[in-house]
Amino acid sequence: MSDAAPIRGHEQILEHTIELFRGFPIPPGVELQLPPPSSTTLDIRYEEYVPARSLKATVVVSERFANAVGLLQGGFLSAMFDNLIGPLSYLTARGPTTSLELSTHFLRSVFPGSKLTLDAVVRRAGRTAIYIAAEAHNEDGKLVATAMSTVQVIQMPSS
Repeated sequence: MSDAAPIRGHEQILEHTIELFRGFPIPPGVELQLPPPSSTTLDIRYEEYVPARSLKATVVVSERFANAVGLLQGGFLSAMFDNLIGPLSYLTARGPTTSLELSTHFLRSVFPGSKLTLDAVVRRAGRTAIYIAAEAHNEDGKLVATAMSTVQVIQMPSS
């Protein structure tokens, strides 16, 4: 498969990710969980991955993530972005990464039961850092939030 060929569908993206992760050095005692518990809790469904470029996902907002006035609590939307940016950074670096910064800007209220589409795009990928921008849109296609992240590429020692 060409590196530029899009991969579509949740299961296919997970299979591609698992295959790549098999080559990662994993510290002793660490058991890799894909998708991670945070993604399964939020019920994120990966829709399309364009290698080293973008990752798209959808999520139906659960009532469990509502704030006191019945809207999606902003921290959960930030977590949704983080669960999109993290995998995209790993796949782009072809190895482990860690977030240095994640900024979220909230533009519109989101109600439980709403379906969001999240898109993350690599803005710049370097040897030591990756810069990723993301957007969340509601079912009407309206922009509800944006995020920007700086991710550090972890240099693993050679065996």
